[in-house]
Amino acid sequence: MNSTPTVTTSLPSAGPAAGAEGMDSSTFRRQMDEVVSRIPMHAIRSVLDAVEGAASPNGERARHLRDALVEHFNRLRPMKARRLFTSLFEPFLVDDPILYRSPESVPALIQRVDMGGIWAALACYAFPGLAAEVQSRLDTMAREAMLDAVLASPDAMVMRELMRKEALDFLYAMAGDRKLTDRFLAMANDEARHDAGLRTQYLGRKAPVDGDLLGFVRALLEHNDVLVPLTERMRRDIDEMRLGDNQGASDPRSAEVDCQSALMVGFVRRVRDLGLPFRDQSQVLAWFAPLYGLNVKRRYDVFLRHVREHGGPAVRESHPLLRALLCHFHATCTTIREVVDGMFGDMDIQDGGVLSAPVPTRVLLGEAVERFDRALTALSGTGFLASRSTGPALRAELAAVSRDLTGTVMPALAARLQAAMNARHAPVPDHEDIVWLLELVWRWGRYLGNAGYANPELKSLRLYAVETGRLAFLQAMKAESHEKPAHRMAHMLRIRRLMAAMGETVDGWISPVSQGLHRVVHSYLEAVEEIAAEEWAVIDAFVGSVRSELSRSRNWQSADFVHILRLHEGRRRAEA
Repeated sequence: MNSTPTVTTSLPSAGPAAGAEGMDSSTFRRQMDEVVSRIPMHAIRSVLDAVEGAASPNGERARHLRDALVEHFNRLRPMKARRLFTSLFEPFLVDDPILYRSPESVPALIQRVDMGGIWAALACYAFPGLAAEVQSRLDTMAREAMLDAVLASPDAMVMRELMRKEALDFLYAMAGDRKLTDRFLAMANDEARHDAGLRTQYLGRKAPVDGDLLGFVRALLEHNDVLVPLTERMRRDIDEMRLGDNQGASDPRSAEVDCQSALMVGFVRRVRDLGLPFRDQSQVLAWFAPLYGLNVKRRYDVFLRHVREHGGPAVRESHPLLRALLCHFHATCTTIREVVDGMFGDMDIQDGGVLSAPVPTRVLLGEAVERFDRALTALSGTGFLASRSTGPALRAELAAVSRDLTGTVMPALAARLQAAMNARHAPVPDHEDIVWLLELVWRWGRYLGNAGYANPELKSLRLYAVETGRLAFLQAMKAESHEKPAHRMAHMLRIRRLMAAMGETVDGWISPVSQGLHRVVHSYLEAVEEIAAEEWAVIDAFVGSVRSELSRSRNWQSADFVHILRLHEGRRRAEA
């Protein structure tokens, strides 16, 4: 199967020479290369369209600009043959770092990194000569045109069809050769694992490229002409069926789930109408539509509805639908553990260290915790959390995730939280990280509580955090004569943000008889030109406490209280 058929397409002719401008032309081209390199990738197409559509009197310079744009765009996409081949799978490809960590390949899921590994193995074992020839010809064609246009050209479609047939024939033949299959999978997994490690943090073990995944790839290659249009139609229909389309319903969210569930049922029937290979309900292809909704669109709610109402009595542990859902759940649990261990592994919080959570880490852990809840809800809804066969393993995962929260995250958070509350003159360097982690921990704990794994340590941390915040806020209200009001306000706002991350408010701690807070509010109302929304919240809470005090008692401070009320009313009228 290593034959390399000759591609018979005709190549575009090379462009004309650079003209007779000599050094001026070459200098201008270098200048254009420098300018084009600063243009964002997403803007290159629109700039190129503007250049090609302009009636410029200086055609030579316009050509240099166009060539620079095309060359810059194409240079950042060197693997042209791979792009052409993987376009066969474009509607099915996802890049999901959480599902990298699945214990096994997820049914009906093709990760981009896995397809990259499969391509590398095909280019080595199936059609090395054809892959090299296609790459060379695409390089030539891309000298004069944008790569996107080149890959959509009739010549490229001919080359893609040749690679599809070669790949399909090779995969069928390879199924009978165990040694070749092992070498193929070893190369594909090495490439995919390396690529995945570059795309995400703290990746331990990655879901393998295995025989089941190759079988799904082979099926997509064989039925590509019917599955791609159907999948594109399903993607468009799901995207169009948004929550906003059902605003007239009494429960818009439920109406959306109803509509998308009915949509899934319709597509299941259309897939099975494609022929015999799609009717075996023990195989992935028969359940391609709901699996697409789960793996690509991540609609756990719609997937749960489909399993409960249309999966039938055959949904057991070996069923593709359940296996996919279990893979999602285990992947989210593994992601949480790996990210927590990696993020906190090098921090010595007790000895004065600070939290460090870069944006990619926040996004990954936050998404993992959110999808942990959605996958757990789906498993509970199908009854498998309470099942004697699947329940123990799922509860063991829940216990491990709870231990990470209790044993690793909460002690570090408690230490940093106290430091952040007591930072009177300037915020601690990791203040934003602490706020983010507080919000995440409370969501995480709520999800565990909903699953029956309420954490008493988390309740203790909440009580400790609230009491620490109360004492710190009372101290923050005590403005010394040498302190600027802005510094006191900033400290109170920092404590307010930390409390808000837990769903608590500081309004109950604001006292109308606090002389320090009275001076801060008076200074803001009288001297500060622009008061921010958070600052207004503290001021309004103080004014509210003053009104409450005046309504129930008269005391020696009433004149000051009345004065602050008038200042507040005047500023509010001016702001309106």
